[in-house]
Amino acid sequence: MDQKTALQRFQHGAFLIIAGVPPKTEFGIDCSKFVVAEKFRGVKMIPPGPHFVYCASVGPFGDAAPRVGFIHYFREREIVIREWDPETEELRVRTKGDPEVEKQFIQENILQFDELLAPYDYDSLSKWQNLTTYITQETVESLSPACGVIRTCADLLSCSDDDRPRGGGTCGQAASPKSTKINLLFDEDHLLPQLKPIPGTVPNFTELPPRFMKEATPSEITNSFMDSIVALDKLIECFSSQTTLLSEVQFAFALFVAGCSTDGLAHWRKILAIASNTEKGVQKYRNFYRRFLLCVQYQLPHLPLEVMQPSPENSVYQDVRKLVANCILGNIQGDVENFKNYLSETMLWTFEDVFEDDPEDLPVVVECP
Repeated sequence: MDQKTALQRFQHGAFLIIAGVPPKTEFGIDCSKFVVAEKFRGVKMIPPGPHFVYCASVGPFGDAAPRVGFIHYFREREIVIREWDPETEELRVRTKGDPEVEKQFIQENILQFDELLAPYDYDSLSKWQNLTTYITQETVESLSPACGVIRTCADLLSCSDDDRPRGGGTCGQAASPKSTKINLLFDEDHLLPQLKPIPGTVPNFTELPPRFMKEATPSEITNSFMDSIVALDKLIECFSSQTTLLSEVQFAFALFVAGCSTDGLAHWRKILAIASNTEKGVQKYRNFYRRFLLCVQYQLPHLPLEVMQPSPENSVYQDVRKLVANCILGNIQGDVENFKNYLSETMLWTFEDVFEDDPEDLPVVVECP
């Protein structure tokens, strides 16, 4: 980085000041991470926009604890102060002194802190910006948990024995493999205990509509399986605009990429399932799908390796194949071609056979005696 560029970034960037983080703690901001040294007191030259900051304590054998952090929309030359909580081993809002007086002091003496602050990693900035295009300050403020802390897994209330799921199908009969597959496609939550998170500790994600209502007729369930346009219409109605929906899609995935949030990944996964399985939706919301394709295009390479495998068991891969097929049928070929080429180069996914039927989805012929 040349002197002129460094000076410009220093003058216009934000500052994160951290106190008390033990040496050898894992520290990360957005897509970059490093190990805290003795003199580390924060990060400088942070570009304006949304950024995820986390710490993870490291044990004596080098094993790191789950990430605990926060997401903040940094303004130009803003000073954000956090301190280490030795009891919970996570960052918290500064509790000592007057924060405004401390910020004023730091602002007036910022050059004295220069050698204690690590520069923001601009080499990874474009990667992070591709993941956060639509995230605004309002998005961060409205979707962040009330406690301000984002953990890898939500803190849950205990579950009573009456609320625990029971095995087997209806009336004690085991469910068939095909019906199990359909249930998983619609909703995986029924396999888990209905545990409730501690209020204020999870992101304020929008409640998503189900693929079909419980009182739906067999015909309506079949139509929902073939095309999720009804669920997509309800999903879009939940948001003030399609851009707001895209911002939540990116916010959820950003929490997963930087904070390893399972809640963020699960929310993103459900939206992907609804948006991918409808040809009518592509025809009705072409402009939304053009932008949605670009969002998903940059997100998919950040998935865990086991979710990158192009296999029939990979539900994300299968949904993306349906998304490609429906976008081709929905007549947005230019955008979907760029999408396919990008994934072919970065993930080695191929889409030549997207219109071939899954053998398990074909009609079953039953011979009557």
